[in-house]
Amino acid sequence: MREIIQKLRKAKMSHKRWVGHASAMIEGIPIEKDQVPINYTDCDFGNWYYDEGQNLSSLDEFKEIEDPHKELHNIYMKIFKILFEQKKLSFFSKLIGKSATISEQNKQLARAKFRTLEEVSRQILKSLDALELKLKQMGEEEVAKLF
Repeated sequence: MREIIQKLRKAKMSHKRWVGHASAMIEGIPIEKDQVPINYTDCDFGNWYYDEGQNLSSLDEFKEIEDPHKELHNIYMKIFKILFEQKKLSFFSKLIGKSATISEQNKQLARAKFRTLEEVSRQILKSLDALELKLKQMGEEEVAKLF
């Protein structure tokens, strides 16, 4: 069970890093290709959730994560569009730091969206904590049956 808990915690850390990338992007810090908004099934957390995590899909605590995770990606994409779509910067320009041309108005709009993203993130983290607690309460044999 320890390995399962470790993988859950690793997925949780991936989620936190990804939220941090959104904040950095708003502040004009250049982002890498793997930090650009992607489909909710393709981020590091989504890779875990829709692959190995599916062994936990019978648990309510696990099910509570999916919709907020999808919403998180929708909000991130909205932030990305606020910051970059209006300027019609090339994808390459976005990655190498041309975000300095983002207007203050767009930054404010993006920050407002980010506050919503943070709320959704807190909901996901709360559900992940509940999932971890559930696994610990279940015990080794019960968890092993899931896998």
